[in-house]
Amino acid sequence: MAVLIALGYFATSYLSITDNAFIVRVQTPVTSKVAGTVVEVLAKNGQFVKAGEVLVRLNPENYQLLFDSADALYEKGLTSLKALAKKVELSKHNLQAGRDNLAILKNQYLQKSHPSVLGGVPQIELSDLKHKMNAQENITSALADQLEIDQYEVEMAKNTLVTLKSARDQAAIALNDATIKAPADGQVQNVFLGLGRNVMPAEALFTLVNAGSVFVQANIEETDLAGIKQGDKVTIYPRIYLGSRSFEGVVVSNPFGVSRQITQPFSGNQIIATENKWLLLPQRLPVIIEVTNADSKYPLENGMSAYVRIRGQ
Repeated sequence: MAVLIALGYFATSYLSITDNAFIVRVQTPVTSKVAGTVVEVLAKNGQFVKAGEVLVRLNPENYQLLFDSADALYEKGLTSLKALAKKVELSKHNLQAGRDNLAILKNQYLQKSHPSVLGGVPQIELSDLKHKMNAQENITSALADQLEIDQYEVEMAKNTLVTLKSARDQAAIALNDATIKAPADGQVQNVFLGLGRNVMPAEALFTLVNAGSVFVQANIEETDLAGIKQGDKVTIYPRIYLGSRSFEGVVVSNPFGVSRQITQPFSGNQIIATENKWLLLPQRLPVIIEVTNADSKYPLENGMSAYVRIRGQ
């Protein structure tokens, strides 16, 4: 008996075998991005779904009203911007007309103040013409200022329109999020969601087991880790299929460390747990393995236990 135990100990050490391993599947919690009341549950336990497929519907009435309001404000802002653009065009025309009138008055003044006709033109007429020129210059200057003000109002309206569009887009996103869709291809699990339930943002409703790679986490004693490296070939023996089906895999992650330090939060000093006085067992460190020949006839579900033998390169 002692010889057999010794042989088994050395054989397992040499072959890098562990029974402390389990299946790991990538899982995505299906959550709601908005608060709401469940009005329809389309997902069923065990159902295979595609990314974008509708799983749950929340009551959209409040979000529809918010979107309609934001959309109306955006359309109002768009119309206001168009009206201000027309106002700018009108101000440009008025300014040009003012400049043309000023040019006419200046031309008349130059003609009537010419030395060849100066004696035949009453001084009061020249004085009146000069006052009209000054008045028209002031009008033209005011029209130029008004045009500048109108252009500033257009810029302000554009900035306001950006804000209104952002609010409308956010309302559209919230309305769309009232329909909860599958984030990826996979199988739906743990669906126990009743109609009328109020859900909150980021609350997990059920689980989606993603289609794709299947992994195994093998917790191996540190005394057996020296020769293990990425790319090593692995044989996996799930306990559920022991004796009928094994799987091949490859090491995709070097052993990574685990936390053993416990720090007292007030003093900052470490707390060292009392160790076994008779036999201090080796620490186990996790090695991540990817299954390379997954078989749908023999499904590997998250958490299943397995034996693992790492064979090296």
